[in-house]
Amino acid sequence: MFIIGSVIARIVSAIPWRVDALTGPLKMQATPSASATYSISQRRLLQSAALLQTAGRIARLGGWMIDVATDRVLWSDEVCDIHEVPHGTVLTLEQAMRYYPPGWHAKAEQLYARCLREGAPFDEEMQILTSGGRVVWVRAIGEAVRDADGALLQVQGACQDISDKKALEFSASQLSERLTTTLESITDAFLMVDRDWTLTYLNSEAERLLQCTRENVVGVNVWTSFPEAVGGPYYRAYHKAMETNTSVSFEEYYEPLDLWTEIRAYPSQEGLAIYFLDISQRKASEAEIHALAFYDKLTGLPNRQLLLNRVEHALELCRRVARPGALLVIDLDNFKAINDTRGHDKGDILLQLVAGRLRGVVRDSDTVARFGGDEFVILLEDLGVTDVEAAAGAQAIGGKVLAAFGAPFDIAGVAEYSTPSVGITIFDGGSGSVDDVLKRADMAMYQSKAGGRNGISFFDPDMQARVSARVALEADLRQALAHQEFVLHYQPQAAVDGRLCGAEALVRWQHPRRGLVPPSEFIAIAEETGLIIPLGRWVMETACRQLARWGASRATDMLEMAVNVSAYQFHRADFVETVLAVLRESGARPSRLKLELTESLLLKDVDGTIEKMKRLKQIGVGFALDDFGTGYSSLSYLHRLPLDQLKIDHTFIWDAFREGHGAAIVRIIVALGKALKMTVLAEGVETDSQFSFIVAEGCQAYQGYLLSKPLPEAALAEFIARPRAPARPRM
Repeated sequence: MFIIGSVIARIVSAIPWRVDALTGPLKMQATPSASATYSISQRRLLQSAALLQTAGRIARLGGWMIDVATDRVLWSDEVCDIHEVPHGTVLTLEQAMRYYPPGWHAKAEQLYARCLREGAPFDEEMQILTSGGRVVWVRAIGEAVRDADGALLQVQGACQDISDKKALEFSASQLSERLTTTLESITDAFLMVDRDWTLTYLNSEAERLLQCTRENVVGVNVWTSFPEAVGGPYYRAYHKAMETNTSVSFEEYYEPLDLWTEIRAYPSQEGLAIYFLDISQRKASEAEIHALAFYDKLTGLPNRQLLLNRVEHALELCRRVARPGALLVIDLDNFKAINDTRGHDKGDILLQLVAGRLRGVVRDSDTVARFGGDEFVILLEDLGVTDVEAAAGAQAIGGKVLAAFGAPFDIAGVAEYSTPSVGITIFDGGSGSVDDVLKRADMAMYQSKAGGRNGISFFDPDMQARVSARVALEADLRQALAHQEFVLHYQPQAAVDGRLCGAEALVRWQHPRRGLVPPSEFIAIAEETGLIIPLGRWVMETACRQLARWGASRATDMLEMAVNVSAYQFHRADFVETVLAVLRESGARPSRLKLELTESLLLKDVDGTIEKMKRLKQIGVGFALDDFGTGYSSLSYLHRLPLDQLKIDHTFIWDAFREGHGAAIVRIIVALGKALKMTVLAEGVETDSQFSFIVAEGCQAYQGYLLSKPLPEAALAEFIARPRAPARPRM
């Protein structure tokens, strides 16, 4: 190897020799004790040569030389190995050039020709085609060697196999591209600055809101690009985040762009990641509300105008999220009699007392308004996902309204009774205009009056029947808890290599008349009525007892149990203590329990959610984000959550084989999982084609009917004991 040879030559030159000029022709003789010195030097020389040769082999680095006089190319053993030719191979320059493929041949010829002709050194990364037909990336270094008169004697240099380095660069580039795609797809505007305040990245939403282009601002100091912000709230907040290494969040107005923003900034060693939203429309609405008198002076309730605005907003929300709402029109049955006999001032007192009682029967998120005279309106939102759920919630509020009027009203020391007639209409995104909704509720109210007053009527007669059925189902659900009519089925989960990982616990209702009822028919009711708390406790206890039984056998002690957790359960103050108690009482290993959370659960109290997760993570409990991609997950807090796994919703797996974007979404989720160091599990895998797809995209685990449907406990035990061949994707 030429480079090693030159180093050895320098070592040899350091051995102590002297010339004895008195003995005639030049003769090399050893100094006193030269034999001992020579032996030591020789050993050191051989050791150095061996070390250099070992280093070259490990680094896949070797030397080469072109003899100008003979046009011969000499390769070291390492260079021969790189080209996959026998050691000691000697070639002509023309033969050596043939190892460069067509795409690189001209460039290689030019580099070597210039070095031979002009002595120009080179250091290039290029591709070669080995004798075995492999394409290999190499770093080729060359320089000219001249004699004392400047004549070119040879060209020498080094050659190193850098294929691994190039592969890593390619993988990093792919990951960067996928992360960039993810950042471009989120609804937040996003930008990054380094520790010197240089803008290093911004997505398209940030370009739109900041009215700039990446070409003009990336690589430029952020305060140079936005000088009006220097010294202001943004400047102070970002510097505080960077200096104290703590995140900041705030709302601020940027006058040059007439832009209200909601900011969240997170520091790191690289700099600052900044997420922001345009909240200008929200701020404009707030200013309008404060500028106008939108509240009834007598009762303090929202007046007609504010109610109309809120109903319009509720209808727009229904069109976007497909969640129905309800409107209740309430008219006092005997107000005119009290107003006429006792005076308008006493009538005003009654209206004030009614307003107080109505406020007491609704949630903080609901609107109680005085629509005019003795007519009140209640706007209810977020009542569930179906009309039946919304109707049940509205009827419950209507019942509370009737009950609130049961006690007399104290009007200037005199007890007066008043009753309401309540009309209810359910609305969704297709319910028409605000006037249409109000007319339907008003018609239902008059129907209530015609039916004898002091009652409730729905605009849709069929709705009453459905609500009655729902009430009956709720009663059955309470009976089911008391009589222990629930059972667990378990859907196996496996790694893509066929190894069984565990199972997901799924609750079923063994109804005495209807048979096995799926959770889609009763979980929503359980959540609305609060029955999800005892039901969720029973599910976790039953699943953990099964997990403890697995832990008692060497054949199953590595299996995990996944348990779904409702937002109603998780946000209770005693949730962590409940899980700890269940684990303690069942004897299950915490490290084998995996709690599955939904994206909607994460939208409320992010900091509190993280704190609860961390407490359970300390004892080994794992967390998976269920149905990922179907809700709203902001990267601004997703990376803060101590999650172990992302579960891809089955709709994306199925959509990958239609004309949708399922395949692209799966790739983004897998890339995100890798970036955040989470495993990725695909749900709903039912066909060999789907299985091959998720394996190709990098999913580590899966569940679905291709593996197994949900099984009762006994059938699950048989499934676990059954031998199975490793899964192999069909290409």
